[in-house]
Amino acid sequence: MPLYYISLAAGLIVAAGFLFSRSKGASIKNLFFKMASSLCFLLTAVCAVIVNPGASAYGVLIIMGGILGLCGDAALDLKFIYPKDNNEFLRSGFIFFAIGHIFFNAALIWFNRLKWWWVLICIAAAVIIAVINAFSGKMLKVDFGKYRNIVILYSSILAATAIISVLCAVVSASKAMIIFAVGAVLFLLSDVVLCFTYFGKGWDKPVHIFVNHLLYYAAQFLIASTILFIA
Repeated sequence: MPLYYISLAAGLIVAAGFLFSRSKGASIKNLFFKMASSLCFLLTAVCAVIVNPGASAYGVLIIMGGILGLCGDAALDLKFIYPKDNNEFLRSGFIFFAIGHIFFNAALIWFNRLKWWWVLICIAAAVIIAVINAFSGKMLKVDFGKYRNIVILYSSILAATAIISVLCAVVSASKAMIIFAVGAVLFLLSDVVLCFTYFGKGWDKPVHIFVNHLLYYAAQFLIASTILFIA
């Protein structure tokens, strides 16, 4: 147990340092700082599996999602460092995070033994939300442009994670699933801020970048921590 708490504390300290550093702008230095922060939530997940080996199958799926999240982190920061390749890095970031959330959803569905029709209903609701979001650009004052299709795909998977996790929290009432649901909702909120930052105007100030990353790392550490509470 102490190993888990040490890794969690170290991760929170590194992530806090990155939050203040990144709000000042993107750079190679901050990219490595960001990678260190992301590695910390992966380390937290690994330590949770060591402490709770009975959750290894669930834990592997969460760790795989975290690894893909780390790759997505790198891609999204590289788009600022190498603006000429902005399109490729942004699309890569969306893809990495989308696949990572597929692993998160797989962990939820497998652990809770969800009925297939429950999953389909959640996915259908997520797709509807994503489509409404993508075609509400004028009302929301955002312009997705050529990224609309990939935004719909990514938003559908992200919304599915939030909806499925809330369903699991309600059905199981377990501490792990409640924590996961909170993390998934924070992840969704983080990407709402990111959506306005990337595709809106006036949302790229240091405070917006800080809030985006604060919600994101809170979400990742909470999701990683659920491994500890899997019985």
